[in-house]
Amino acid sequence: MNLPTGNLDAIHGQLEACLDALPADAMSTVADGENTPAMLREAFGQLLDVMRRVQADRQADDGSGASAGKSAEDITELGEYAMHLQDSLAGQASHSGDDSQRAILATLAVEFALWIADHGGRIDTLEPVVDGLAMIANSTMAPAELESLSMIMGRITDAVAPLIREDLEKINPGRPWRVLLLNRGIVATRSHNTRAMEEAFAVLTRHLPEDAARFFTEGMQQMDALNYPSHVREVMEKYHRQWTLNRSLH
Repeated sequence: MNLPTGNLDAIHGQLEACLDALPADAMSTVADGENTPAMLREAFGQLLDVMRRVQADRQADDGSGASAGKSAEDITELGEYAMHLQDSLAGQASHSGDDSQRAILATLAVEFALWIADHGGRIDTLEPVVDGLAMIANSTMAPAELESLSMIMGRITDAVAPLIREDLEKINPGRPWRVLLLNRGIVATRSHNTRAMEEAFAVLTRHLPEDAARFFTEGMQQMDALNYPSHVREVMEKYHRQWTLNRSLH
């Protein structure tokens, strides 16, 4: 599986593949209030046109980093609309009973999240993005690709909406914010890149201190079970001491 980039050409190609895969009789399975395949195709076409204009305006803005004519709120709203359409498309694909597009649909949510992040918006819908990242991580084995995936997860983490980052629903262990940070720590460890590990662990311990001791204890168990190289073990041991051994002495 190719790693997501937030590139509009890649997004367009993935959308076309998913839309073309919908069965010809999909209209018969559309529930009240749902978009038909034809409606989705038109809506996605209009969405991509707007996204391309945003990019063109930004590129014409002499590299200032701002999206001319579009505020952070505008980008956030546009991103939310993209996530809504992605969810509708996923619903249509699920009606067909064909799971062949599942990976592409999961990646699409990540692609949209990266585009939002790269254009200064907030990510308000996180669950499908986290699900997509998990699917990508489970099918990625090469350390270099895992390092890149960890960086992608970092870009998304930085753009998550403040309300989500406040993490008010700590009673729910499956909340997307928690899963994102823990999964990034796992991906960074699997990359064998100590810089990626340090960055991921710093975010994890800052936002999820209540999970840190268990995370690093389980990480040390994996060091032994999977025979991680010494430089990876050293980083894991350092955090394990900080969050378990050292704290038990106070």
